[in-house]
Amino acid sequence: MNDDRAAAYAASAAIWSRLATLLPDPEDVELVQDCWDIGEQEAGLSTLVERLTELRLPVDDTARTRIAVLAEEWTVWDRHGSEIAHLAQSPERPPRLRVFEDGAEDTIPAAEVLSEPPSPTSELVPWIACPPCGRTLARSHRREEWGGLSYLAEAYVVLAHDRAFAPLVLDAQGDAAAWSALEALNKACGCASD
Repeated sequence: MNDDRAAAYAASAAIWSRLATLLPDPEDVELVQDCWDIGEQEAGLSTLVERLTELRLPVDDTARTRIAVLAEEWTVWDRHGSEIAHLAQSPERPPRLRVFEDGAEDTIPAAEVLSEPPSPTSELVPWIACPPCGRTLARSHRREEWGGLSYLAEAYVVLAHDRAFAPLVLDAQGDAAAWSALEALNKACGCASD
């Protein structure tokens, strides 16, 4: 494992451990943590999201976006995106960032926003947004011949609805690409406090 990949994995592990502690039952926390430790991240994310949903535990927007990024990183967003988007909101902090389930917002043909889209048939799927400042992180997916969108994102795009800055395109294939995209959204956002 190269240094960049090891650093990205260690950073994800630290976030994972913090997210596991959102669960009040020590056995659930241990189960989610054990899933990471044995390389069963998909099962751990399923357990975390299912327990948060079942218990209607409040989750702030920082935790929600981190869960969304982990789900994208471990390719379970398609199974849990709707649940993650609808986790109970923490009353202590008003949400700044909003996570959209797939289909909640219309896709945008990438060619309408980008001078050089990742592919000729790319569509931008709104994923995480800051409604107060109009910044959005979208996943770019290729429109397949059969009409649906490709399973995996080909790129991440940070854009401003008021076009206050040129869209930022990040390759989805690099280590920690989804985390880099979330960081880029936070940097572009005038409201960011994280």
